[in-house]
Amino acid sequence: MAIRNPMSKGAWSRHTNPWSGATRMLGGAALLFALYRHSWKALGATVAFLILNPILFSEPEDTDNWLSEGVLGEEAWIADDNSMFGTGYPELLNVLNVPLYLYTLYAAYRQYPVRTFVGFVVTFVLKIAFVDAMGRYYRVRRDLR
Repeated sequence: MAIRNPMSKGAWSRHTNPWSGATRMLGGAALLFALYRHSWKALGATVAFLILNPILFSEPEDTDNWLSEGVLGEEAWIADDNSMFGTGYPELLNVLNVPLYLYTLYAAYRQYPVRTFVGFVVTFVLKIAFVDAMGRYYRVRRDLR
């Protein structure tokens, strides 16, 4: 199932800033930490940051880096009417990541340190793999032009 592009062209351009991608990825850890500590203010601030993240950073001068190419690939993937969830690669990474991250959020809330840590590591690796796949998609698509 393809999804409609969730962001404007300007938001995508700003989101290609590697600081946007890096801080958004680390925001997942901050979310887990806030839940683990039951710090509702930190949780609210983290959620607000994650929502605003794609527009907080300026458009980068250079997008020749791994994180920027991953974001450009995701934008192209969606623009090409590909699905973010499915049985193929790389969609399967998201299919696995979503329920696992939801469980990790639960583990953090229940203050299960080992489950929270292992869940974070596995979901982070899945996210890295997805960003890498999107970067490869971008480079292949760019080189075909």
